[in-house]
Amino acid sequence: MKFVNRRYELGYLEKEYNNRGAKFAVIYGRRRIGKTRLIEEFIKNKQSIYYLAAQEKDYQQIQELKNIIADFFNDKFLQNTSVKEWKQLFSYLKKIWPKKKRIIFAIDEITYIIKENPSFPSYLQKFWDTFLSKTNTYLILSGSMVGLILKSVLSKESPLYGRRTSQIELDEFSLNEAAEFMPEKDIEEKIKFYSVTGGVPKYLEFIQGHDSFDHFLLNNFFNKEGFFYKEGIFLISQEFNEPSTYIDILKAISQGNTKLNKIGNFVGIENKKISSYLNILTNLNFVKRIIPVTANEKKFRGAFYMINDTFLTFWHRFVNPYRSLIEMRRQDEILKKAQNDINSHIGFEFEKICQQIIRKNYPLFKIGKWWGHHREKGKRKELEIDICAIDKEKKEILLGECKWKDNCNYAKIFKELKKKANYVDWNKNKRKEQYIIFAKSFKNKKILKKNKNIFLYDLEDIEEML
Repeated sequence: MKFVNRRYELGYLEKEYNNRGAKFAVIYGRRRIGKTRLIEEFIKNKQSIYYLAAQEKDYQQIQELKNIIADFFNDKFLQNTSVKEWKQLFSYLKKIWPKKKRIIFAIDEITYIIKENPSFPSYLQKFWDTFLSKTNTYLILSGSMVGLILKSVLSKESPLYGRRTSQIELDEFSLNEAAEFMPEKDIEEKIKFYSVTGGVPKYLEFIQGHDSFDHFLLNNFFNKEGFFYKEGIFLISQEFNEPSTYIDILKAISQGNTKLNKIGNFVGIENKKISSYLNILTNLNFVKRIIPVTANEKKFRGAFYMINDTFLTFWHRFVNPYRSLIEMRRQDEILKKAQNDINSHIGFEFEKICQQIIRKNYPLFKIGKWWGHHREKGKRKELEIDICAIDKEKKEILLGECKWKDNCNYAKIFKELKKKANYVDWNKNKRKEQYIIFAKSFKNKKILKKNKNIFLYDLEDIEEML
């Protein structure tokens, strides 16, 4: 596969590389996000020592790294010597490592080393403090176990704390970036595929060769030999030694139990304890806590939680619940049973894509959702606006709706949206209001001359933007 995007991250690494002196970068992010590919692209045509750690015993890891370094320096003594401890290896490296030469020293998946030997960060810290920090070396540490990276490399409790000169957390690609993996697809297909893979590079690679969305699901998700069938379990199991409770929480959220008490009831854990589990999942970016974008974070009560990973959202809704049918190879039944729900899921992901578009065009706005209620004829009526974006300094607000439907009546949607806007209690009578509506297509689409603060985007518009 060609190297796609990551222009900013690659540019940042290049900038640090071109500044002389010791550098120490930490690159981390969820499994399959492209950390190794980024490092490979960066070190291309540069003097570099690259070691990809594996789930092996400490001794094997030491021997493999020792051999790579020995080959790089063509050091016969090191090639023929058995090294049993990290301290021994680092002590010898001080004798042969050039101080002025620009060398990249990259340890990929360092979390496998730390998991096997929790003392490794202390050994590396001593090697950095007493030697590497005084050389022209560019040290790169990378890992997929985000929790372990945060705890053992980046946190204040880590021996390596304060040594890094930069850190890069790799995020998923936006639709705009992911589109490069499927140039032959039209915009509707791109959105469909993106709604199940998210912007994970490794997942996006599997799209090639599939003519239809249904064919892709049948072969990769609803097939017991398919790549994605057990990926949801692998992803969580990598982070937690006992993943069952975390999987149950994600399952609860995927089935619509988004409030704290409902999640606790579903899993069978009291609210105080479930909060700690949710905090961990939030810190690892598996889950996101949502409040109305206009609300006060400290005062607001009633937040809800959503799965923050597009792939995991789909996997928990449509793979995990249908494992029995998948095991019996009755995957066609899944498509028949879940077709409407899958379409609703795409609509849910379409909202997030629309937020990406707004974020690109309104970079200074705080973007999210809004919900509230009012009383109508004595009854409590719940209200929700798909998109609410605010600029506190300019007192501007952008309110929007996202409809994964064809032939939408934008005039009717706008009328309902403006009515709901009256209940958004944020700088009333002082704010400048703008409205935006997204849909697959609009009925009799035309510019509303009397309302220049309304923007309409259909799939053709989105494709043009891409």
